[in-house]
Amino acid sequence: MATDMRVLGLLVITLLLLTAGQADDTEVQRWTCGYQGLCRKHCYAQEYMIGYHGCPRRYRCCALRF
Repeated sequence: MATDMRVLGLLVITLLLLTAGQADDTEVQRWTCGYQGLCRKHCYAQEYMIGYHGCPRRYRCCALRF
């Protein structure tokens, strides 16, 4: 039974570490910039880069294409 708990604990820690890398993008989405865009490190395929208007350092303003 102790071995099962260790395996379960290792699995939970692994899942937490895998999802921790995705937290940066959701955290930055609270920063808005011009033209109703969002500040991100990289724009998605359906977005275009406006510039660096009002975004923190090393982030760019991304807006949806219409």
